[in-house]
Amino acid sequence: MTPLTIRSEDARVAYLATVYHLGRPGAEVDRETRRDEGTGLRAVSEALHAGMARAVTEVDLTPYQVTRLAEALAGLANEMKQYGIAGGRTAVPGLAVAMREVFPEVAADPGSALDVVQHVVMLRNRLAHTVDAARAEMAREAEAREAARKAAKRPWQIWKR
Repeated sequence: MTPLTIRSEDARVAYLATVYHLGRPGAEVDRETRRDEGTGLRAVSEALHAGMARAVTEVDLTPYQVTRLAEALAGLANEMKQYGIAGGRTAVPGLAVAMREVFPEVAADPGSALDVVQHVVMLRNRLAHTVDAARAEMAREAEAREAARKAAKRPWQIWKR
């Protein structure tokens, strides 16, 4: 687990990123098993929502969740630009409601969403080292699974290699 300690402003942005992520169809479906196994950002979203009022929020994330949060931040930056340009309209279910809750000034003036984009990008940049470490750990785990899978095969079953 990777402990993530972030300020209130960053927690609000990260929460919006999780709302954006969860609003997309199939966002919580595991890529390998094709099932929703609860390993995504749903629990992280709830923890961030509960901790937004505090000055500092600490959340424990798995390496998979760290990478998904980074992807969600990148998507949120694009969606925030669209939100500002389109006058407060978004195609992501629940994002407009969360925007009114988290950034009421942006809900009142959708054009100011473009100012929030810089916070999203700065948070993503601050998390870059953590994301790189999480990706490296996930790659090591994948290599270990592949080595175990190859070791479990019988040598005479060459067609399964």
